[in-house]
Amino acid sequence: MDHTPADPLPPGTVIGRYTVDAVLGSGAMGTVYLAHAAGFTHQFALKVLRPDSPAPLAVALHHPNIVPTFEQGQGPAGIRWLAMSYVSTADADTELRAGRMPPERALRIVTEVAGALDHAHSRDIVHGDVKPSNFLLADDDRAMLADFGVARHIGESAPSAPDGAVLASAAYAAPEVLRGEPLGPAADVYALGCSLFRLLTGKPPFFDAGSKDAVVHAHLYRSAPSVTQYAPWLPAVADELVATALAKNPAARHPSAGELAQAALALRAQPGSG
Repeated sequence: MDHTPADPLPPGTVIGRYTVDAVLGSGAMGTVYLAHAAGFTHQFALKVLRPDSPAPLAVALHHPNIVPTFEQGQGPAGIRWLAMSYVSTADADTELRAGRMPPERALRIVTEVAGALDHAHSRDIVHGDVKPSNFLLADDDRAMLADFGVARHIGESAPSAPDGAVLASAAYAAPEVLRGEPLGPAADVYALGCSLFRLLTGKPPFFDAGSKDAVVHAHLYRSAPSVTQYAPWLPAVADELVATALAKNPAARHPSAGELAQAALALRAQPGSG
């Protein structure tokens, strides 16, 4: 049976050397399937891209904290696909919701993701949708950054849907992403700062804004929220850290994801940290 790229693929569909087993999830840039391949005992995550999705960039990245992409290809009816490692365990957001995200674990995860981002940035790639649900956790609890579906080369504009809507998650999006401006590493630093806020407090920044439009307005114009208001066990310098990471001006943020992570790790040695 023929399928267009927009159709869901039933179990048993063969794409390249991979056979679809089940749907894992769907997003703005495509659908991810659980799949297997002859000669392998482990399963794969097979992402089938939507027709208007950009060329995938993750194939060029090789880092222990990035979900590996093994190969890409194009099949019948214009189907474009990526074959990635299947990480069967949880993600950081799921673990947070389950009450399993103490501050030490949150800081370690953010540090590992920062290493992945610095690697991507050194290769001229901006992730563009950094958020805890994209921090997959391997069996050894190692954080692995996933979903480079909206990634761009440094200097390219943030991607948008045909109706002009930004494809990145509004709750973690930097002002320049929301405005559709050219992106640099600072956009990912902002989103990593938002992710740190979420993992430490249980809430994303500007969670109180209400509607999605109000959240977007808050990211564009409101000052960074106080992390100690929601996590009073943290030292007061945590508010300064978040304010820097969430600065409206990209040049005022931490110079790199790694430097944000190092500043976050320093919180452990501050009076009042728990």
